[in-house]
Amino acid sequence: MLHHHYHGEVASLHCLSPPSLPFSSHYHSNMITMAPSPFHFPAATCEPIQELLPVVAGNRPAGSGSTDDAYQMAAEEERRRRRMISNRESARRSRMRKQRQLSELRGQVVHLRDANRRLLDELNQAMRGCSDVHCENARLRKESAELQTKLEHLMQAQKNNTSPSSSQPCENI
Repeated sequence: MLHHHYHGEVASLHCLSPPSLPFSSHYHSNMITMAPSPFHFPAATCEPIQELLPVVAGNRPAGSGSTDDAYQMAAEEERRRRRMISNRESARRSRMRKQRQLSELRGQVVHLRDANRRLLDELNQAMRGCSDVHCENARLRKESAELQTKLEHLMQAQKNNTSPSSSQPCENI
């Protein structure tokens, strides 16, 4: 009886059987001085070791349909095992890629928050500067208006001092 075990890539033969009765009696009668072997390996019941190997393209010995079925099952099991390993590795790579992308996105968030904070500081500073300029403009307009009024008063006073009555000569008595 042949059993294929592909768990961990190990194949085992379970074709050991107790010796046949006619052979055992003949063996013991003719070979009294030799210790009897507890097992007999008849060539007809054991398949060659080559048949235990997993099916590789073109590595199939000629045989019956049941051997082909066993090889097909072994090949399917091997493909399934390889696909499972491949899928696990693909999932691992996908998780690593996702982790790397997440890490990059977190770095971008930190960078963008810093840039945003810096831009807000610049905006606040510009707005304070603009407010200061508006206040200064208002102060200068007010000062200009006051100076304009003083100038008008001075010009009016000068005009009054140079009027025709003041142009007459003063008489000294």
